[in-house]
Amino acid sequence: MTDFHPSARAVLEDLRKRYPRTRFLALGQTVWWDEPMKAALRLMLDEMGLGGTLVLGVHDTDYFAKAHIRTTPSSRFELMPHNDGSTKDLWSAAGEISRLFGSETFPTRQDYHRHHVPLKRLAARQPDADEFVDEATEAWGWRGLVYTGSRDLIVHRLPLADMGGSLDQMLSYGFDGTQEALVDACCREEARRLSERLLQMVADFRDANPGTYLSNLYRRLFPALFELMLGAPPKDTEVDCTGHLLILSPETAHLPRFEFVDLFLNAKTRALAARAYNEAVAGSEIYTLDRFGLGALPFDLILPEHGRGTLRVTLRAIHVETRSPLRIPLKRPITSIHELAEVLTREFGNHVTLVGKAVALISMLAREFLFVFNEEGSGYVTRTRRMNDMLRANGVPLEMHPIVRLKYHTWDAMEAAGATLTMPDHLTAAFGQRKIPAEDFAKRWRTVVEEQNGTLVRIQALTRLRDLIAYLAERQGAEWPERLAAYEQAKERLCGVWAEAETIQETVDGMYRELADVKARIVATEKAKGDHFRATSDWTPEQEAIRAGFDRRIQELLSTRRSLLERIAEAKVRRLAIERGGKAARIREEIERIEMEAGMARLNLVRNAILTCSGLVHTEHRPAAWWLPMVDCTGRWFDRVARTTEVYLQPLLTE
Repeated sequence: MTDFHPSARAVLEDLRKRYPRTRFLALGQTVWWDEPMKAALRLMLDEMGLGGTLVLGVHDTDYFAKAHIRTTPSSRFELMPHNDGSTKDLWSAAGEISRLFGSETFPTRQDYHRHHVPLKRLAARQPDADEFVDEATEAWGWRGLVYTGSRDLIVHRLPLADMGGSLDQMLSYGFDGTQEALVDACCREEARRLSERLLQMVADFRDANPGTYLSNLYRRLFPALFELMLGAPPKDTEVDCTGHLLILSPETAHLPRFEFVDLFLNAKTRALAARAYNEAVAGSEIYTLDRFGLGALPFDLILPEHGRGTLRVTLRAIHVETRSPLRIPLKRPITSIHELAEVLTREFGNHVTLVGKAVALISMLAREFLFVFNEEGSGYVTRTRRMNDMLRANGVPLEMHPIVRLKYHTWDAMEAAGATLTMPDHLTAAFGQRKIPAEDFAKRWRTVVEEQNGTLVRIQALTRLRDLIAYLAERQGAEWPERLAAYEQAKERLCGVWAEAETIQETVDGMYRELADVKARIVATEKAKGDHFRATSDWTPEQEAIRAGFDRRIQELLSTRRSLLERIAEAKVRRLAIERGGKAARIREEIERIEMEAGMARLNLVRNAILTCSGLVHTEHRPAAWWLPMVDCTGRWFDRVARTTEVYLQPLLTE
């Protein structure tokens, strides 16, 4: 069969004609996510008779994981959820997994704020506020394996033995959760067999290679997962890793992949290249080069025994900003990639790896390979293109292969699977049912996403609690009409309490006005007494009587002031007794209870909608590849995905 999406033949035939000897590169940090889905490209090339070599690359030159953990870890490798609370800063790429329907997307605190969810008030009423926020913002069905030690672990040199049973624990989380989503016993049994097979492959490789690294395991499994998707060993396929692809030595410095680095070393282009990079990353979370120090380049070196660090090249030395910074003195300035390779090899041997920082890495490898990205893969491409365009606009003769994008229709294609599925809570709420045949899910999911987006728009417009409760009564029925009536009655009763308190407050306000008048009269009388004292030189009995009269009036006014203050205090006590007394407190408690119940209902609606919309759209484009054979052992689901995949090019230079 060759009935692929029309875009596939048009794009791939053109690519093979334009770049007949250029290899495709599928590069990813883990085999447990969407990378093996690129077997769809291998199927297209084979069935169309177009040929072409596909390199399966493990991107193993990055750190294993990054996280700021608030709690004390129980082991060196922890399986953690991702949320907008205690694991907000978690980043795990080489050790992440999702069960069926799971995704790293999650509702943030800002999402809740935007939709008027009183998250802080809700959290304050919980036994553990931080734990509540963690759960409210947690991604569903996703876990990341995080290294909790103090070393900087590069995936390429991470001993598999050091991970203990954490990798099996990670896989079991995803595999077991996916099996639980299958309703039919026969499907669960097939899924169980596949999960055991995959776990056994990991165990066998670990046992046969006791001193091996995680990267080597992934390189072993990459083609095996391709075979699982295709039903046969992949043809014209190579396996490699960035730890090897990007080894810089005098023997490799001539390769096209290192041409881009030369622009940052050549005296004629270095300043321009640095400016182009800085302008490309400006406004993002990526640091400009000046943040790394004098002579910094957008490349890192990975050195045996030293780890990874930013490369800085100054006139007199090469600096590598590893945890313990390194400095290599130079007899003369470095002006080319060949000179850099000679110095580094002489200093550190033949295992120096030079890897571009995110924006630069794409340009490095796109010079030599046809990068294959899934939809949404790599968020740096537009910035890479901006950098490349600036370089070429200033006379640098760049050559870049375009990126090949694969746009899957994973959930649409699920109609080919014969399974019946049990959905998680958020999808159950969105679809209105817990169990659903795969075919029905495929037909309905887009409509459900639209409905949930509409729900978010509607909820965002509901700023008054009465309107929210009315909406909940309309949407969920049940007890919400009664709660709305109770809320209105409680508000009316509280208004009655306020009216009673307001009457007393009006009396208090009148006494305050009277008090102000008394204070003014005291001041005026004391002033008159002083004026009389200063104007009197002969203190006759008559003048003494006048002075005594002043004193009597002042004492009378002071007595009146004391009386007013006492009456005001007594009135305030009565008012507070009404405002804060048992009756008012009970009414407020009832109002608060209903408000919090409505707030929690709002939170659940927002959470379910975001998890549904963001999660399904994201996994439509980037599903965990092993989901497909685990849910559908016949291979029909993957085959339908492959034949409906859209293929398009994303240039890295504006034409």
